[in-house]
Amino acid sequence: MEMGRLFTSIYNLCQWICYFFYLNVMWVFCTLLGGIIFGIAPSTTAVFAVARKTALGEEDVKVFRAFWEAYKKEFFRANILGICLTAFGLLWYFNLNFFRSFEGSLYFSLNVLMTIIGVVFLLMLLYIFPVFVHFDLKLYQYVKFSIAFSFLFFGNVLVMLITCISTYYFLISFPGFIPIFGVSLLVQLNMWMACQSFKKVERKRIFFIRGLV
Repeated sequence: MEMGRLFTSIYNLCQWICYFFYLNVMWVFCTLLGGIIFGIAPSTTAVFAVARKTALGEEDVKVFRAFWEAYKKEFFRANILGICLTAFGLLWYFNLNFFRSFEGSLYFSLNVLMTIIGVVFLLMLLYIFPVFVHFDLKLYQYVKFSIAFSFLFFGNVLVMLITCISTYYFLISFPGFIPIFGVSLLVQLNMWMACQSFKKVERKRIFFIRGLV
C-alpha cells in the first residue's frame, strides 16, 4: 500500500516536471520563431493559455495543441498588447527619471505621481495575461479588468508578488532549474492565483465586470 502511494507520488512528480519542461521548451522555441521581439508576447500568452486549463482542473491537457493554437490565434493581438505595455513602461521609466533630475515641489509631486502610476502598472502586469487568456474583451478592457482585479483582490496580489519573488530567488540560487521551469513555473503559479480571483468573482456573483465593459 505504502509502495503504491510512493510510486504514484513519484509518477505525478515526473509528470509535472515533464509538463513544466515541455512548456519551457515551447516558450523558448516559439519566442525564437517570432524573432524574439514578435515572439515573446504570443509565446507568453500561449503558456498562460495552457496554464489556465491546468489551473481550472482540466484533465489530460494536450500541451502542444493548446499551446500552438493559442500562439497562432493570439499572435497579432498579443503583439499589440505587448507593444503597448512595453511602450508605456518605457515612457513611464523615462518620465520618472526625468522628473527625478530636477528639484522643487512641482517635480517632487510629479515624481510621487509617477511612482504611484508605476505601482499600479506593476499590479496590472500581474493580472494582464491571465485576464487576456480568460476573458474575451476589447484590448483596452483588459487593462481595466486587470487593474480592477488587482485592487479588488489585493490579498491575492500580495501572494502573487511573494510567490514571484520567492521563485525568482530560488531560480537564481539554483540556475540549473531555469531551463526546466524558469518561465513555466512562474506562469503556472501566477495563473493559479489569478484563477482563484476569477472563481471568487463567479462564486460571489460580483457584477463589477458589467460596469467595466
